[in-house]
Amino acid sequence: MQWYVIIISVATTGAFGWFALELVGRPIRNFFDLRRSVRSQMLFLANVAAPQPRETCVTSEQIRQYDTDLKNAREAQRILRDLASQMLAFAESERAACIAIRPFGFDPSSAGSGLIGLSNTLDRHGTDRASFRKKVERALRFSE
Repeated sequence: MQWYVIIISVATTGAFGWFALELVGRPIRNFFDLRRSVRSQMLFLANVAAPQPRETCVTSEQIRQYDTDLKNAREAQRILRDLASQMLAFAESERAACIAIRPFGFDPSSAGSGLIGLSNTLDRHGTDRASFRKKVERALRFSE
């Protein structure tokens, strides 16, 4: 084989490798960074209490506690909605990376919708909160 054919094939292989890493590798790394952020925020926000109903607050201490709990719940909702929007944007814009990670059990679209649902139920008591948390954990493989 001629020396210039070897040089051209090495350069072509290098270009295709670089293209594949940029197209799939970097978005997958970004997904795992986003997954780590979701996990840390879910652990941090696990103890955010839903405020008791406002109608049941009769003392000034209960009203202050309600205000504090409501403020904490609203901040937690804001954080979860931000993470959900990032996850849904990833699912919509990085199709090749989503196809590459789906065989490993990761589902960014389901995780984003679960985060939205979790943020919507964070300020209420009920069982929906646990089901949305499980949906996110399944979609991002936090628990088996």
